[in-house]
Amino acid sequence: MKEKLLVLWICVTAGLLCVTASPMASGPEGVGVVSQRGSRVRRQSEGDVRNCDLDPPYYPSTVTNTTVQVANLRREMVANGIAAYVVPSEDAHGSEYVASRDKRRAFLSGLMGSAGLAIVTATEAKLWTDGRYFLQVKKEMDCQWDLMRVGATFDDPSPEDWLADNLNNMDMIGFDPALMSVSDYEDYEAALKTKMPDKTITMKSIQVNLIDNIWDDQPPYNPKTVITVLDAAKYTGETWQQKVIDGAPGQNSTRWEMGQVKGETIDAFVITKLDEIAWLFNLRGDDVPYNPMFVSYAIVTKTDTMLYLYDSASSVRVPAAVKTHLNVNAAGSTCLNSNPCVIVKDYPVFFDDLRGFNESLANKIWISDQASYAVYESISDAKRYVAASPLLLMKAVKSDMEAQGMEEAHTMDSVALCNIGAWMQEKIDGLKDPMTGDKTVISEQIVMDKCIEERAKFADNRGLSFGTIAGMGPHGAIIHYTSTPETDVPITKDGTFLLDSGGQYLQGTCDITRTFHFGTPTAFMKEAYTRVLLGSFDLAMSVFRTGIYGRDIDSIARNQLWSGGLDYNHGTGHGIGHFLNVHEGPARIRVGVRAGEKPLDLNMFQSDEPGYYEDGSFGIRIENVVRTVPADVAHQFEGYQYMTFKMISLVPYEPSLIDFGMFNNKQLEYYNTYNKMVRDKIGDHSMLSEAGKAWMMSKTAPVEYTFELSTSSGQRTAPSLVAILVTMILSTLYSLW
Repeated sequence: MKEKLLVLWICVTAGLLCVTASPMASGPEGVGVVSQRGSRVRRQSEGDVRNCDLDPPYYPSTVTNTTVQVANLRREMVANGIAAYVVPSEDAHGSEYVASRDKRRAFLSGLMGSAGLAIVTATEAKLWTDGRYFLQVKKEMDCQWDLMRVGATFDDPSPEDWLADNLNNMDMIGFDPALMSVSDYEDYEAALKTKMPDKTITMKSIQVNLIDNIWDDQPPYNPKTVITVLDAAKYTGETWQQKVIDGAPGQNSTRWEMGQVKGETIDAFVITKLDEIAWLFNLRGDDVPYNPMFVSYAIVTKTDTMLYLYDSASSVRVPAAVKTHLNVNAAGSTCLNSNPCVIVKDYPVFFDDLRGFNESLANKIWISDQASYAVYESISDAKRYVAASPLLLMKAVKSDMEAQGMEEAHTMDSVALCNIGAWMQEKIDGLKDPMTGDKTVISEQIVMDKCIEERAKFADNRGLSFGTIAGMGPHGAIIHYTSTPETDVPITKDGTFLLDSGGQYLQGTCDITRTFHFGTPTAFMKEAYTRVLLGSFDLAMSVFRTGIYGRDIDSIARNQLWSGGLDYNHGTGHGIGHFLNVHEGPARIRVGVRAGEKPLDLNMFQSDEPGYYEDGSFGIRIENVVRTVPADVAHQFEGYQYMTFKMISLVPYEPSLIDFGMFNNKQLEYYNTYNKMVRDKIGDHSMLSEAGKAWMMSKTAPVEYTFELSTSSGQRTAPSLVAILVTMILSTLYSLW
């Protein structure tokens, strides 16, 4: 074998002599530059989307006709004396992903994406959403709906500004108080008063949701879901008693936070967010798709703790183990012993109790600014204290045990994805059915099923963390594309394939995106992929200090794209929960200032996901999860804590899409170090298939450069692409040998 490698090396080296004689052009800072293409006009292929300029409009099969829904809502609006009705995407707890019965905005508008706000007036229907869904709007919504683009780079007015401009004096805006947060309500009130002082436009709280009134086949909540205990000794590192009462070493408790409010005495704290409740009590459920949560409210006073659950008396939904965990009797009404307990009550009792506390408590009741207006108006002005929930930050900064669990979860998820990558490669390469002899065809939907199947092989897997995004070719340009039987297409060698998926494990929540190409990519695909990849590297290698927000470092990931005149219309990173929500605040890596945002801190987990999307052609996104860890720095200016990111996703990149001539030395070193880490950490994993290991090894071969410095400019010359490929091939052969 060694002799064959030596012969191959000699032959290839000889053949390279004429190739390496022509150096690639070199750019600033010693980074190889792609050949000049002149001023490039970005192709705007619309694909199969609605065309509202035709009469009648053209609709693809993916569009939902919402004529009946909108007409029925307008009749309800007239009956309630309102000029506009606001329909958010969230449920009564502000959840991003909601149960089927709470998908009111999707039912009304036809847009199936998780983010968006609909407003209907007598003559207009508007949908506000961000860049993830711009193309999806054209594929799913009919022409009576206008897209209002959300983002700092767009000029479309905010919902409240649009209402102030377009409604008449004395008009009323209707809303369900259970679905609008306090902060959103205040934004509407402020805009209506300051933008149009010559008008009187008021907000009208309507207790019965108007969408529920017109949704004849609205599904019920799933009555069969079960609440389970997440073991503190094995998974969380903190008991619920520590989180509520005592505080673990180095951690604060809820009651401690209640006592720290300056100038106020807090008698009770109201918790409405489902992930906060699940985290606080070390419980998990299955009421909400992809998120292991249960529909609930909670109240913590100075002496008592109450948890409000659907079907609280059901021994199936709330098993005895949960009652024991909370130290209450089977009825949930009294403590089992003298230790602290959590009284369990039925969900509908919550508002009665809240109004009762408003009457009986002497001091303030703390509610989050993200609580619903229904909670807000249940407390009198004199008793109400509104501020961000302290649990947001407590939950986002993971305990050491949670942090270790997150790394373990991402190792399992990475093994699953490597097995999926190998399986796809085999299918694409023409594996034939042993029974029929026909070439096997895989499609977006088949890959989505495979994502569930491979993750389910792990005993600690609890399903997916979100709906898998599997986009072939032009579908990859739809940032949050959802494949359906109607839109499903085969995976081929003719374009990029974007796969964004993640699993839920008892140890943590995962989210990873890889972009594949099984054939020969175009030069522009390689340039775009490489710029995205280098942006991801640069962000992961960044060092920052205490007090730095994610928005302060967002541009690091975009700089590689910006330098080529490219960009993407979504955030660069979002927080990730510990066996909770795949999107978690209060820190994020995204352009713009957002209310309630907090600086990055140690043991936070963020996604690192730059991308590029060529409408109607292809999409590229590379997403890893990173852990904030201490940085090794030479100095310590004014006592700041310096931090960097530790990469915990362990899945190879796509070498065929990489133009290594665009790298610099530091980026190349990072690439090789990452590949070695992937080999070391998952190469011998018991769940990695033989095919998965071979695929992983073939994608993680080390790359070496021979840079030549130009004496005239001090810049280096990029290596021959053939030389790079030869080095990778030989390294792979050697590693397999």
